[in-house]
Amino acid sequence: MIDCTGTKFELVDQGNGLWTFEDWQNFLKEAGLLKFEDFCNLKGKVVDKNRRSLVYRLELGPLREIFYLKIHTNYYKQGLKTLLAKIPYTQIELNNMMRYARVGLSALEPVAWGWRPETQEGAVSFLLIKELTGYKSLQEWYKDPACSTPSQRRPLAQAVAKMVATMHGHGLAHIDLFSWHIFVKKDGDQWFAQAIDLERTRHQGCWPWSRLACRFDQAHDLAALHLTTPWPQISFGERMHFFKDYCSSLGIPPKRAFLRVILLIARHLCRKKRFRPYGLVNKFLKK
Repeated sequence: MIDCTGTKFELVDQGNGLWTFEDWQNFLKEAGLLKFEDFCNLKGKVVDKNRRSLVYRLELGPLREIFYLKIHTNYYKQGLKTLLAKIPYTQIELNNMMRYARVGLSALEPVAWGWRPETQEGAVSFLLIKELTGYKSLQEWYKDPACSTPSQRRPLAQAVAKMVATMHGHGLAHIDLFSWHIFVKKDGDQWFAQAIDLERTRHQGCWPWSRLACRFDQAHDLAALHLTTPWPQISFGERMHFFKDYCSSLGIPPKRAFLRVILLIARHLCRKKRFRPYGLVNKFLKK
């Protein structure tokens, strides 16, 4: 169900729709989280909510460590591709986490997962994830005085370019690669980047056209990141440096044709309201 091969993670079936990760077994027992219902009954600060999904920010354990709990109700895929089986989106996100971990992007730490297709409330699933300690979103870094000049932002951009190239080089496309979905940590002189909210990630298939379709999705990633990177704070020169760093990490030349595809997708996406606060939308609309 969840393929953890090739990762540092080991999932343990606790029965009755509950799975926990090996490294967190003792912690969960001490916290009294032993059954599926124990997780669903947790309450914390609501950080996201819609009709099918609820996300809490929690403090657990004696050290009050921070976790995020996603609870989904009647939120699953079902169709011919799933052979009519219900596949919860928490399961899809967790499997995507394992895909990222296999290519070296393993900072996200899943703690527990649960799935019950039939309850009084409907089909319910949850996913408990440890906070990315020491990381800040790319949006937050852009507001940090330590990243106020292009030279200060350069290693930050290089870390993000390397992360995106790693994803793309292994046939992954995030789909929602906005600046608030990229978290970055500085450790000494080293910078590390990790994408979050992996639910909609797509991976390259085996069909003859799959590589082309995947490359289009990856261009979509770069367009979404371009539109949610603040302008004019981040100049076009810095953006071109990022594109060249990305291509260099992939071991390919920075082709104008691919850049044109990215900009065409960005021009199409900029009609959506979510991109308006970042400055580039007006730039596109004037053309």
